[in-house]
Amino acid sequence: MLSFKYYFFFFLLGVSFQMVGQDGLDKELKKTYDLEKKSIEKLIKEGDSLFNAEQIQASKDSYDRAFTLIQNSYEVDSLQLSIKRVEYFFTTKTREYIRSLQVLDFLEKNCKETNDVDCLIYIKSRLGTIHNRIGEYIKALEYFGEGLELSHKENNTRFLWELSLNRGVLFLDIGDQEQAKMDFKKALSYVDSADTKKRKPTTYLNLSASYPDHQVDSILYYSRMASLGCEKEKVNSRHCIMVYNNIAWSYYLKNMPKEALEVIRTNISWDNDNLTYKDGDDLYPGLMHTMGAIQTGLGNYEKALEYFLISQKYFERKKDVSDLITVKEDLSKLYEKRGNIKASLKTLREIRDLESLQLKVKVSKEVAKNESKNLLLEKEEVISGLEEKNSEIEKEVSKSKWLSYLLGILLCITVLVFMFRAYRSKIKYYQINEKLALTRLTSLRSSMNPHFLFNTFSTLQNYILKKDNLKANEYMTELSGLIRNVLNSSDSVYINFNKEVEVIRSYVSLQRGRFQEGFDAVFDVDPILEAQDPKIPSMVIQPYIENAIIHGFSHSPFKGKLNIKLKKENNTVVCNVRDNGIGREASEKLKNKKNETSHLSIATENTYERLEILNEIVAAKANIIINDLKNDEGLPAGTEVIITLPIIKES
Repeated sequence: MLSFKYYFFFFLLGVSFQMVGQDGLDKELKKTYDLEKKSIEKLIKEGDSLFNAEQIQASKDSYDRAFTLIQNSYEVDSLQLSIKRVEYFFTTKTREYIRSLQVLDFLEKNCKETNDVDCLIYIKSRLGTIHNRIGEYIKALEYFGEGLELSHKENNTRFLWELSLNRGVLFLDIGDQEQAKMDFKKALSYVDSADTKKRKPTTYLNLSASYPDHQVDSILYYSRMASLGCEKEKVNSRHCIMVYNNIAWSYYLKNMPKEALEVIRTNISWDNDNLTYKDGDDLYPGLMHTMGAIQTGLGNYEKALEYFLISQKYFERKKDVSDLITVKEDLSKLYEKRGNIKASLKTLREIRDLESLQLKVKVSKEVAKNESKNLLLEKEEVISGLEEKNSEIEKEVSKSKWLSYLLGILLCITVLVFMFRAYRSKIKYYQINEKLALTRLTSLRSSMNPHFLFNTFSTLQNYILKKDNLKANEYMTELSGLIRNVLNSSDSVYINFNKEVEVIRSYVSLQRGRFQEGFDAVFDVDPILEAQDPKIPSMVIQPYIENAIIHGFSHSPFKGKLNIKLKKENNTVVCNVRDNGIGREASEKLKNKKNETSHLSIATENTYERLEILNEIVAAKANIIINDLKNDEGLPAGTEVIITLPIIKES
């Protein structure tokens, strides 16, 4: 029989073999993981190198292989940084957003399994950014809101800053500058006062972009704040180039082109890798546009033309319609200054084509802006309601258990009501968006119908043939100004009152030239409206003035008289258009004899339809009344149109 010491010896030997075997297995697994991680990092570096060498497809293949390895890895949790780099590549460099969303979906599943809240907040931020880029603004706003809620719960100031900044960029994209300003200032409150390297300057730079051009001192102030630290870097970073470009642009807006040029010459080194165009980048073409504007201000038109053409080339490559329109507008003005009217008109026609492409996006942004205000308001109401109910429950819970149950039920009902309202608001957004598309707002945005342009150019041709150079020049200037103002008014479905009056005056002046001053026009504009310059729906009044001139005066034996009166009444602008023409009945008979469908009747019908849709977006209502005027003998003595337009309040 074996003694106890032998049994003990064999027991220790077995345990030793087990420990050695487990250690060996762990080492092998770690070795496999290290090889896997190195392979992923190698593929990502290879992808970056190929992209820099402009071998785009090969770089995408490398990143795809890296993502496949990540998906098959047993240590996904430790590969978060690599996953984020893959998503950033597809979002920022190749703009393949569907692929980006797939990567984020994979990361989100892993983060939920490990209950990694910081990772989930990061995903909300990236999802908001991607949906903003693809034009799904309401969805982007929801993701940013969810991320902010999680960040508040975790008291994570880094993500509170990032999400506030990104949401501010979203509001800037849809044209809500005031809300963007609030978010950027909120982002500043989450930045450490000692941080002058990245977060604070970045926030100041975005804050400078939230001010319109006429508030140039604010743009200049925040741009200078954003330049902290740039003096040491000698402007090698993209951030500093953008900052000094903004400062130069501010001086240009202040009509100080020499100072603007000095800012760029002193602070921006042109021998810089960041000043070469990269795919999808707007830094280089933006700087070229600023240089073109400055050279125009200095009177160096040849240099200005070179810079504008470079800017135009790269904005076309970037497919940035908004910035391309801005450059082409400046090009058109430059051609006009150089006396090249043909090139100016050609550029204006190109702008018009671009405006029609961009109109659907602009309308979508306008509706999204209104919808976002409703969502934020509803959210504040929900939070306020929840706080009130919680306070009541805390006070009453000690009195009665049944009362607590009742309050809980009421709270659930309140939340359900708000959820239903939010759902109904989304449905309304899509319905209005569809209606706006169906009413062909593209044709309503412009008063430049083919007949008008043809007749106007014929009038211009007559002046030229008669060698009346002064008249021809005045007429050409009036026409180009009208076209530019009409195109500029396409930025929104609303327009400033004084700009609308300027468009109407230009239009009437051109028509008087066409009809050889066969009618007189009298404007009576309320000084209060001129001083306040409120926003009103654009391009509503012009079709009725056109109607009075074409159908009212063209067949009248008397000299025409057109009275246009604009007056403020409460929160509306009342426009009274009165003519002494032949009246609607006689005009209809003449039109029926010719058996034609009038452009003006179509324009008037579309205007009614457009105002009905706008009445769904704004609280105040628009209205149009047409009266047939009679003389003492009961005979037609003209037509009166009373147009009531709401004043749009800017919140």
